[in-house]
Amino acid sequence: MLRWLRSLFRRPASPAAFEAARGELLDHWFRTAAGTGRPKWLTWAGWEPAGEPVFAGAFALVPVVVRFEPVPGAPLDDVPQAREPRAVVAVFRWERGRWATDGRAVFNLTPQQVAGQLK
Repeated sequence: MLRWLRSLFRRPASPAAFEAARGELLDHWFRTAAGTGRPKWLTWAGWEPAGEPVFAGAFALVPVVVRFEPVPGAPLDDVPQAREPRAVVAVFRWERGRWATDGRAVFNLTPQQVAGQLK
């Protein structure tokens, strides 16, 4: 019941606020995602934008391309595919009047596919 009451007074997600802070938000997402230790045996080397964000309710889904480097001496060190850039959807959520992220990265899906799963 309390959750429902709070939802009545929650401000809607703000795409304009996301756009205003997009670079900072993506940098924060990258640092957070890189700190998760996933994918195993790879370090996050960099990212590039790959399109416009998709807004789905309280979520912003941003397509990016992430570059990885194998951890030296790890099993993927001599696998060329480990260095290939990967398409990723960076996930952000609107909470308490601001955009936030826990570093969630969705591989192998488009932002539209991720949005469909959130509904």
